[in-house]
Amino acid sequence: MNYYSHNIGDYAQATSHLTLVEDAIYSRLLRRYYAEEQAIVNDLPQVCRWVGARSQEEKEAVATVLSEFFTLDSGAWHNKRAEQEIQAYRAKAETNRVNGKKGGRPSGKPLETQSVISGLANETQQEPSRNPNQEPITNNQEPEDQDQKICAATAAPAPSAEQETILDPVQPKASKGSRLAKGWTLPEDWRDWALTNRPDLGPSGIALEADKFRDHWLAATGTKATKADWLATWRNWVRNANGSRNVHAFAPKSRYTNLPQVNADEIRARTEENKRLGVRRANF
Repeated sequence: MNYYSHNIGDYAQATSHLTLVEDAIYSRLLRRYYAEEQAIVNDLPQVCRWVGARSQEEKEAVATVLSEFFTLDSGAWHNKRAEQEIQAYRAKAETNRVNGKKGGRPSGKPLETQSVISGLANETQQEPSRNPNQEPITNNQEPEDQDQKICAATAAPAPSAEQETILDPVQPKASKGSRLAKGWTLPEDWRDWALTNRPDLGPSGIALEADKFRDHWLAATGTKATKADWLATWRNWVRNANGSRNVHAFAPKSRYTNLPQVNADEIRARTEENKRLGVRRANF
């Protein structure tokens, strides 16, 4: 297929929760699906090469998109919407092929030259006698009837039932999302994934992000508050979470690490001594 229908509204509703990388990967997978007219092979390294996924984050995004928008069946990833579009395209192509064998659509012109009846007396009619029949001749109405027959004969034939059939691609309804449950708590497997992929947050940081995640989505309104896959939403939340902002110790090579250790009592004692001696600059 060199062309496929793209419903902007349906696509936006189904992909509003994706990151920029995930959206680009999904779009590339769809284009390859339609171009090849077949499902995506279940070979993650090969799929990553097709869509240009190089970094670990991009490869994880490929796996996320496949699991969310495709169904693994018989060793390949299938997309329901794309399958319906391809079937409709093939059915229409088959209809055009059959019409082509029949010579295409009728031109609307008569296949054979139709003889035109003038309605006048035929050539073998004898010349009337000197005493013509005085009865009125009523066959002068024949030309009108004949013209109607001629129009009916020369009219283009009505299109066949096969030609009248217009195959419109089936537009399935976008999968409806759901809101986060009011009593939602972080599942153990979700917590384990977060600790594995963001060890810098630590258990307390993951717990804090879970609280922020729950409060944010419970307070959200509108269509953005509904998601088709809350696990994918949680993974994106964790990926975008900020690390700890505590002040870190100086680096081992810092020039400030060799300063002498002093305490407040020593500083006060030396200050008093300098005042007594009249020294204006500290000697430490």
